[in-house]
Amino acid sequence: MRRLIQSTALLGIGSAATVVAAILRAKVLAALLGPQGTGLLAQLSTLTAVLVPLATLGLGNGVTAMIAAARARGDAFLAGRVRSTALTLSWMVGLGFALLAALTSPWLADALFHDRTKAWVVLIGAAAVPLSAISSLRVSILQGYEAVKSMAKLNAIIAAATIGTIAPLAWFFGLQGAVAALVVVAAIYLVVSGRMVAKEARRFEDVGEGSEGAVSPVGNLSSPFSREIPPPPTPRPRTRIDRALLRPLLRYGSSALLVGLSSTLTLLILRSALVSKLGLAPNGIYQVCVGISGLYMPLILNSITAIVWPQIAGHARDEETNVTMREALRLAVLLQTLIAGAMLAGAPLWIPIFYSGKFLPALDLLPLQFLGDYFRSVAWVCGIWLVPKNRLRPWVLFDLVYGVAMLVTFWLLVDRVGLRSIVIAYVVAHISHTALHYALARKTLGFHLGPDNRRLLLASLALFAGFVAFMPRTLPGAGLGILALAAWAALVVRPSEWLAVWRKVRVTIVPPPSADAN
Repeated sequence: MRRLIQSTALLGIGSAATVVAAILRAKVLAALLGPQGTGLLAQLSTLTAVLVPLATLGLGNGVTAMIAAARARGDAFLAGRVRSTALTLSWMVGLGFALLAALTSPWLADALFHDRTKAWVVLIGAAAVPLSAISSLRVSILQGYEAVKSMAKLNAIIAAATIGTIAPLAWFFGLQGAVAALVVVAAIYLVVSGRMVAKEARRFEDVGEGSEGAVSPVGNLSSPFSREIPPPPTPRPRTRIDRALLRPLLRYGSSALLVGLSSTLTLLILRSALVSKLGLAPNGIYQVCVGISGLYMPLILNSITAIVWPQIAGHARDEETNVTMREALRLAVLLQTLIAGAMLAGAPLWIPIFYSGKFLPALDLLPLQFLGDYFRSVAWVCGIWLVPKNRLRPWVLFDLVYGVAMLVTFWLLVDRVGLRSIVIAYVVAHISHTALHYALARKTLGFHLGPDNRRLLLASLALFAGFVAFMPRTLPGAGLGILALAAWAALVVRPSEWLAVWRKVRVTIVPPPSADAN
């Protein structure tokens, strides 16, 4: 648990810059472009969120797990083959999708914005697809290497690039500059991630040469991914694509692609329908919810996954996996509830500050959005074992059920409750996701929550239900929200966890004397 917390904290510190950059970016867009411009850029971002996984062929999760398995075998040559094959495929497919998006830009603009004169937005955005696809795969490679420090540094650099580009480009060129900034940041991401991966690859190769036959701390050879990877051939001059790796990579990739599309394509369909029925401005209001969830949820879940996946891949017994999952579940729900509860309590203050007063209608949506994030956290951890243990069919099936549940709920409610229908659908979809993942983990692994986690889950659910019923809209309401959050923390946080936090804060404020000082 300590190692999980330390690694998550390190990634969190690096990602804090990303959060700050995203907040500043949102403020710039809200101030200069308003809800309508924000809604238009949100549609473009959702389109790229669909095209980028397609360009990667969904290989990210498989690449992470296969490189982790190669590390367990101490096989630097195999890790290099996985990298080269995945990146070459993604370049080819990404360029193809960029060209396809450019050729169909008038029709895509009509579907997304209901305005063909916005085809130029799709044209510029298409250039970011192959760049973002390669960068995404490189992050997966870093996860396979467990390169926590490199991932944290990468997050910080990209955050600085975001801040340094969006403000001047949007200020001087308006909407055109804001769209162009996406491509500029994607190009910087491509260059920096390439250097990070090259550094980690050299480090692994150096360690492998100096410790032949050693067992990696990632785990043992019982990982299902070890059995999927063909035996390493005698090293020979490398080709960019290793045909022996295509089948296992594409097998995992096809599963991951279906999983990714179940959420991103679902969101694109929902937001396009929202624009059609209510216009771009309500879509911009909803972007407050999506933007905040998109900041803190990946920060929590990806940081935990980067550590937990290699651990689970190396576990030989189900009980070991259960212990890891319980620790991950506790950390995920504690962080999610703390962050979301604080944002709900302070929403009447930070929405006008970080967006503008025009975005205050988002107060009606945020409690349900964060309730959906709560169920998303639980579902994520309950299903975190599926990929490392090579259980791809339920992984895909459950995400398809998620997409169907969200679409059906939205279409049933949109004409009755308007914009709230999309956040209600989000909650319903993640409840179904949680139920399916927990039931399978219970049946297959004998997974159980434990008394402390049950109390945590019930207390967090009660807190979010309270915010749904009584959302703070004034300063006194914000004060009551903070008191409710403090009561939740007093009820669920263990004394040992309070002590660990205090020690961390004390060391941060007053660093211990170095050995040289003595």
